[in-house]
Amino acid sequence: MFHFFMQHLWLIVAGGGAGVAGRYIHLRIRQAHRLIPADPQLDLLHLYQLHGYNSHSLVGITAGVQLWWSSREKGGVGYNEFRKVWLVPGDPLANESHLFVVADAFLHKAHEEKRVVGFMPASEQFATHSRRLGLRAVKVGSAPYFDLATWAPRGDRAKKARAGVNQARRAGVHVAEVAEINDQLIQETACLRQSWLTTRRSAMKFAWLFAVDLFEHKDRKKYFTARDASGRLVGFLAASSIPARDGWYLEDILRIKDAPNGTTDLLVVEVLELLKRTGAKLATLGTAPMCMEGFNDPEVPISPALSRMMRSVLGCFSVFYNFEGVRRFKSKFAPSWWESEYLLVTQGATAPLRVMSAVVHAIVPAGPSTLIVRQLTRAWKRSTSFSFLK
Repeated sequence: MFHFFMQHLWLIVAGGGAGVAGRYIHLRIRQAHRLIPADPQLDLLHLYQLHGYNSHSLVGITAGVQLWWSSREKGGVGYNEFRKVWLVPGDPLANESHLFVVADAFLHKAHEEKRVVGFMPASEQFATHSRRLGLRAVKVGSAPYFDLATWAPRGDRAKKARAGVNQARRAGVHVAEVAEINDQLIQETACLRQSWLTTRRSAMKFAWLFAVDLFEHKDRKKYFTARDASGRLVGFLAASSIPARDGWYLEDILRIKDAPNGTTDLLVVEVLELLKRTGAKLATLGTAPMCMEGFNDPEVPISPALSRMMRSVLGCFSVFYNFEGVRRFKSKFAPSWWESEYLLVTQGATAPLRVMSAVVHAIVPAGPSTLIVRQLTRAWKRSTSFSFLK
């Protein structure tokens, strides 16, 4: 389950509709763009259904998200503003052939508004446009993908997952897709979620990409339960669709503290098999932060200074988030391939620090965000100077 800097609050997407009073209309040559201050969730969901390629797209469609969109290109960008920084959870929501044009127009709008922009986590597909867009990049992690037509948990790479599956089955755990979301299930999952939270490194309440809201946009998700021999709910998995890739993101994977060994392994393996039988082409477990697996496209302009900065940021969060444990968990299912994911930042001497400061405040609004930002600033000053930001 990724819910890391990356499970977002920001998102990209667009929507139709004529301009109405209270909407700002900005005309450019041969193209009209609008900044829509009203709650744009319906428009975002519509465009997500058409163009949702990034696995984290749906997570960013939450209360408070803003929508900028291009009526001519029929694409848009959903984002959240923190301290004059526009944070975008992933890629613009647009047809692949229009990604560059939509992103370029959005960046021009941000420049006019004197805002800096951060896209995170950006997919490989979008990141290849970053050089032409004038964006600097840093690899923030990788996501494991499963080709459901060919994937099978065999061989040495998947032996730990198989061992967990066998343990859970011997303990009487069985997995099933949820046919109906009723009050009983909601109550059961609330108790399960509280138990799961006690297994985390920190009791701090995370927001933004770390937030867990199991039943938001439930009509665009699939749900699966793991129950023991007595019928007790011991595990739960929520998967959100990736429409443009005919795939699914296994977004939230929870278990109670005393669940039988291998419960989460069985959930993942059984869900992948169930998705395969329903005709899905691929699935992912989402980003593993700081994971360096995957191909690094030479078209993506990696910034050494930003990379040092990101390591400093993630070092701060390692107190609260087990990055290595997440990577090991996702690796043991023998993914078909890994895809790199990036933070893309606009130009400007102070832009990287402003973007990362906004990310920290978005994730831990009620926690020790000030202390983390202070540590980040010190680390940044030690590792580089603004004049070397390239």
